[in-house]
Amino acid sequence: MNETTLAAAERIRAFADAVRAQLADLPDEDVDDLVEGLVGDLTDQAADHDGAIELGDPAAYAEELRSAAGLPERGPVAGTKTPWHERIAATAGRATGRIRSSAFGAWLLDLLIALRPVWWVLRGLALAGLIAIPAGLGPRTIVGYGGFPAQVFTWAFFAAIVLVSVQWGRGRWLPKNALRHVRTVASIVAVLFLPLFFSPVVFGMWNAILYPPNAGYQPPPGLLLDGNRIGNLFVYDKDGNLVEGAQLYTNRGTPVNLFGEESENMDDAMGWIHDVDGPNTVVPMRDAQGRPVWNVYPLPLRSYKDIQGGSRGSVITPQPPFLRAPDRALTTTPAPSPGSTMPPTPTPSPRPSDAAPTP
Repeated sequence: MNETTLAAAERIRAFADAVRAQLADLPDEDVDDLVEGLVGDLTDQAADHDGAIELGDPAAYAEELRSAAGLPERGPVAGTKTPWHERIAATAGRATGRIRSSAFGAWLLDLLIALRPVWWVLRGLALAGLIAIPAGLGPRTIVGYGGFPAQVFTWAFFAAIVLVSVQWGRGRWLPKNALRHVRTVASIVAVLFLPLFFSPVVFGMWNAILYPPNAGYQPPPGLLLDGNRIGNLFVYDKDGNLVEGAQLYTNRGTPVNLFGEESENMDDAMGWIHDVDGPNTVVPMRDAQGRPVWNVYPLPLRSYKDIQGGSRGSVITPQPPFLRAPDRALTTTPAPSPGSTMPPTPTPSPRPSDAAPTP
């Protein structure tokens, strides 16, 4: 069954229900006789015209059936009240007939009927979200930040609710008896909740994909100061004298290396130090086996021009920032804390001989 035939079948079924609602004041036997074969006849007409059929006003059609059968006009039956769903169906049928009286209205209704599967999916997503989000199965869980089992469970739960919603739309798996109106209630709840659910979930998933919880600036390996790579180190002793060939280690015995893990496969540095003589690159010291050692400072320099030209060039002694470190009067004696006070210095009392005048 193609989309045109499916749309026509739904319209015919709604039209027949609306006609039956208009005949609700008659006995059930008379109603069955009047509408018997109505759906089949209209379906055949639609098939002959590739699904195109004008159904008209169900109330007017019901009056024609009454008149042809010699039955009285519609009137209320004492002690009988038309069920609310039949009244709604009759009203919807009349409204549909008026809308289809224009070419644009007929086109619009056919388009909405063709888009009903989309509504079934959205209804399922809204109902699943109404249950899942309070349970902690939010957008980040959907995209996998809650762990693999939670993600699989969340996707399976959403898929199951969407499947039930689609089956309801197809007229399958519908509850019966006291729960026969659960689809209508679920649709109303979905319409109310969908705007609240759709925006946070879609934008939450998008943000979770673009900005994962652990995403952020990944600093390059090596030695940094305030996010900037250090070009060389100069070590001074307590008296401010420059220390040549100082080996630096961390408290764990790890060599303090300008380039971190990158230095394992490096002979000359990958970054350049710009000075007055042009760009130079730092080069390592060598151990007894000729292996590079990167934690002996200051690291010597070699001209980038020499290396680029294929020549090892001569080693350049790096210029320290100052020949002698600023004098800071360094001491190992701990400074007094702000709350401590120095003991008062005793003041000598004057002796009588000190105060007596000289004769």
